Amino acid sequence: MKNKYLTLLFGLLLAASSCNDWLNVDSKTILTDEDISQYPELLETQFLSSYDDLRGCIQAIGDGAFSYRQHHLSSFTDDAANNTPWDAGVMSINISPGRVFASIFSQSKGEILTPVWPYKEINKVNKFILQNKDSENSEVQSLVGEAYFIRAYMYFEMVKRYGGVPLYSGSLDHINSINDRATEEASWDYICNCLDSAIVLLPETQKVATEDRDRANRYTALALKSRAMLYAGTIAKYGKVINNGLQGVRADAARDYLIKAADAASQIIQENKYSLSSEFGDLFNGKDEDNNEIIFRFSNVAKTGRQVFHDYWNMPYRVKKAGYTAFMSPVLDIVEQFEKLDGTIQPLDYSAKFSDPADFFAGRDKRLDATIIYPGGEFMGERYSIYRETRVKTASGTKVYAYSNQEDWTNADKVPGHESYMMSGYDGIFPNTSGGGFTNYGFYLKKTLYAVKQLEDYLSAENEQDAVIIRYGEVILNYAEAAIELATSYGETKYLAEAQTAFDQLRDIHGGLPSKTMTIDVVRHERRIDLLYEGFRYWDLKRWRIGTEMHNKQFDALHPILNIDETQSPTAIYYTIERVSAPDYLITRTKWFQERDYYCPVPTDQSPGITQNDGWN
Repeated sequence: MKNKYLTLLFGLLLAASSCNDWLNVDSKTILTDEDISQYPELLETQFLSSYDDLRGCIQAIGDGAFSYRQHHLSSFTDDAANNTPWDAGVMSINISPGRVFASIFSQSKGEILTPVWPYKEINKVNKFILQNKDSENSEVQSLVGEAYFIRAYMYFEMVKRYGGVPLYSGSLDHINSINDRATEEASWDYICNCLDSAIVLLPETQKVATEDRDRANRYTALALKSRAMLYAGTIAKYGKVINNGLQGVRADAARDYLIKAADAASQIIQENKYSLSSEFGDLFNGKDEDNNEIIFRFSNVAKTGRQVFHDYWNMPYRVKKAGYTAFMSPVLDIVEQFEKLDGTIQPLDYSAKFSDPADFFAGRDKRLDATIIYPGGEFMGERYSIYRETRVKTASGTKVYAYSNQEDWTNADKVPGHESYMMSGYDGIFPNTSGGGFTNYGFYLKKTLYAVKQLEDYLSAENEQDAVIIRYGEVILNYAEAAIELATSYGETKYLAEAQTAFDQLRDIHGGLPSKTMTIDVVRHERRIDLLYEGFRYWDLKRWRIGTEMHNKQFDALHPILNIDETQSPTAIYYTIERVSAPDYLITRTKWFQERDYYCPVPTDQSPGITQNDGWN
């Protein structure tokens, strides 16, 4: 029966035409009231393509699509760096003058990617709402609620980049240019109104239980509201209004936005539908994709025919066994931000000597092992051998052995007299300018890497890893931040107790950490660790207006050293560690973030006459 609906839908689509080239929107209402009455499932079949459109807008990791063009969004923050020397492609936008991750969609013009407003997709959703908002069918009303959610999410992705954007609720079929920007405050209010409409219309659980994480329900809309209103509230508090209100939000509006964020998060917590996962890493690696912490996700190939493409460019050579990978590396600075199990933040012990390099990282927040592959750490049953060089101490002095390049590693010369040891670790570190999958920083990404089984081809349909877009842990962190901001700056304390309880549960269940009294700094730190490498940090740096603190800053690498001391009997073999500057050939070794980068440049190709953001003219 489903094939019958799809066949009819295909025929109707062929009848549609377009009246505007760059918007490329449908000029006709595809389904009539009679069609919907006779084949109600057809409306749903038609509507679901809007979720695929949404995937193209959400860039938690990468530009252009969910994960794209090799480069991880965290490479542009203080949490990680690009592990390659190339200044071409996406990475070139982190070099002066910089325009980091400006676009929603991109269209290729030779080697140039041109930003494109997503109004074609918004127009489709708008027309769906207009056509069906007055329906008396409860299932159609639920679809309309999903449409409001998708529209709100698309606008959220634009507003967090550009500030105020053109706002449309009706058909755009006869619009020739998108150039009438609303203020940023009006844009946040529009997102809030769309989400409020979605919350009213959406069910608590999707009618098909297995689709409840793949489509929006009432809690999905509440969760996005908690995120969006938190962004609006903190931009109002920490930013300033410029460009005639197109950028920035009145400081007087901060309290109201933060209350909306707190109320939305509190509703989710009180309803008790979702819970925190005790196996934190399995939320992201394909092992536990139906976990009750996941609120909204994008399914992968086997379920949708659409590749999430989450990890292909960021896994170690040991996993992929091919070049062009490990393009993003965690930096030493973020590793040292993982708390000790007593709740303190301490640097690694650079005076210690351990027979197992993993011991340098022992006794820390459980999320470290779930998020980062460190020297001596494990992934998919294999231990990672990461050290820069071998120092052999003899009675006559110390000899140093190390690989100078990837060719040396390929030849795999062993330490003379100790042939069971490579001169540098199998997984690095040695000077690497090839993008061949070996760390220059001493660490690899682990969180989000597919870990169900070893694959022959990570671009194949075998990789069924989903992408987590919204989860309960984020909701708790949104609540904690809104609550402490309200209490600290506005004397609004009614949210503190509930937020503190949920905050402590997250620390305990995810990290194995003790309770810690919330302050703004404590909450921001917890958010950074729990959401690490999920695409939040870049936007958090923007909305807190602290991105410029990263400008021209360099981040350090870790060099473990294998020591072989022949002057002892028996010969002592142990590891030490050293903090070093990252190689100067790495492109994001030095970060670029100017004042103007709090907003991205507005796309102008299809919008003649539009007001550009300050600093981008």
